[in-house]
Amino acid sequence: MKKYLSITCLALTIACITFTTGYAHEGTELSTKDLASQIGKTETELKEIDKKIIAYNETVKSNPDDADAHFNLGKLYEQKMKFNDAISEYQKTVQLKPNFIKARVNLSLVYTERNMYEESVGELIQALKIDPENVDAHKYLGRSYYKTGLLNEALEEFNKALEFEKKDPEIHCYLESVYFSMGRLDDAVAELKKAIEIDPQFKTAHLNLGFVYYEQGKLDMAMEEYELAIGIDPKFADAYSNMGLVYCEKEMFDDAITILKKAIEINPTLPDAHNNLGFAYWKKGLKDENKELKDKAMREVTIYKGLIGAQ
Repeated sequence: MKKYLSITCLALTIACITFTTGYAHEGTELSTKDLASQIGKTETELKEIDKKIIAYNETVKSNPDDADAHFNLGKLYEQKMKFNDAISEYQKTVQLKPNFIKARVNLSLVYTERNMYEESVGELIQALKIDPENVDAHKYLGRSYYKTGLLNEALEEFNKALEFEKKDPEIHCYLESVYFSMGRLDDAVAELKKAIEIDPQFKTAHLNLGFVYYEQGKLDMAMEEYELAIGIDPKFADAYSNMGLVYCEKEMFDDAITILKKAIEINPTLPDAHNNLGFAYWKKGLKDENKELKDKAMREVTIYKGLIGAQ
């Protein structure tokens, strides 16, 4: 569960800072290059996935009742962000093999990507009827509850997941998001520190810890966490994007623009990087009374709106 620092409604309220989640597009909406960048694959790896998709399609064509083939095909479609196709294959899998918990969990995750939270919850509840101690089912049920604003229910599910698996750093990251939404920032920090203690290389935990520190006004500590995240993954565009807003807060606008351009170079389809770059251009334009920079700001916001499908 990633956090991003971004600005919203730049054209109307330039200084409004908030956090958003990522936006999922169908993979078919993206070019091969952009898709490869977004999912962390090379174009060669994408071609290999395509070959496997063709092979599994041949398998299910000759044997439509092969649940495992449908499941594997669903995973491949999910990798390529072809979520509608993935949903179809996972649905076929659970129809053929109702007790296939992993298929139900995967189906719930794709439903979540499509903002189909009611369907996601339904699949996970079914999974827990089959196996009440399934960690992933509790974890992702908590996430679906969180996404729909049911914070207490989310907290309950995440804590249940921890009863069965105490060494999963992702659960602590999810707990952090609930505490953050409740305004319990110290508890949020504590959960992220637990996640990092379990896995010091967990870049998302460092990203989110930087975000909480930013919200607490601890800018230097936020920057340290983003630097740690980038040290783990030098192509972690989200960390560069968040770092850009720390520079903006410090009124180091040239540094902000440079780092945000790097985020966009790594991942041209990262909405928040464009939005944050617009913010940096706008703030620098106000400071320097430079209309050209303000125009650049509005262009970046236009790109941002296009990426999130806003009008």
